[in-house]
Amino acid sequence: MLKTIKIKRITEEIVSQIREQIARGELKAGDRMPSEREMAQQLGVSRPTVREALQVLEHTGFVEILQGSGTYIRDIGKQTLTDPLEILIHGSDQRYREVYEFRIAIEVWAVGLSAQRIEPDELSGLGQIIDAMKKRRAEKKPVDELDANFHLSIARACHNGIYYHVANTILHLYTQAARISHEELFLSDKDQDDLLADHEAIFKAIEARDAEKARALMRNHLNRVTLKTALK
Repeated sequence: MLKTIKIKRITEEIVSQIREQIARGELKAGDRMPSEREMAQQLGVSRPTVREALQVLEHTGFVEILQGSGTYIRDIGKQTLTDPLEILIHGSDQRYREVYEFRIAIEVWAVGLSAQRIEPDELSGLGQIIDAMKKRRAEKKPVDELDANFHLSIARACHNGIYYHVANTILHLYTQAARISHEELFLSDKDQDDLLADHEAIFKAIEARDAEKARALMRNHLNRVTLKTALK
């Protein structure tokens, strides 16, 4: 005998869909969600059901509902992980070296996955970052933010929701580490050119779907930065 489908179960399905999109990086911190009306039309449910699902997501910390503005995806790791890490690392050269050690362990694995799983639009985006880095380098402008975004884009292209959110949560640490690399460690034109060459070579390996080469290049790149940090 068939059982009546309860509204609560529909609500749970909506919540599950949105959580999954967040996990895959399709919905990112700061993204504005469609209106209740639009979501109801897309999902084929009533607006009160959508409203209930959004309230559940707000209560569990996934979204923020701003009256008169809309519903926005929250940075789910910001308060739970970022603040303690920032306190631990701030002002400590040793902790920054440990950030790079962590990156070698995790990013070498991640870039191999990215080479296997990256989608065409993600590959195009990665190429655009490389082009922007070249342009800014030619203009003698800082590229540290682009550097950090390059690595985060690789994290997204892994299509591993857990890793992406870990990387996204500590992105500000990567950004600070990249800034230190560019401003304090790699001061000469040759150093900056070598860093750019590293990123371009990693991109080309990913483009060629060569996971083994991508991992080797990422390891060499991060080892170069780690060595510089140790000698600081």
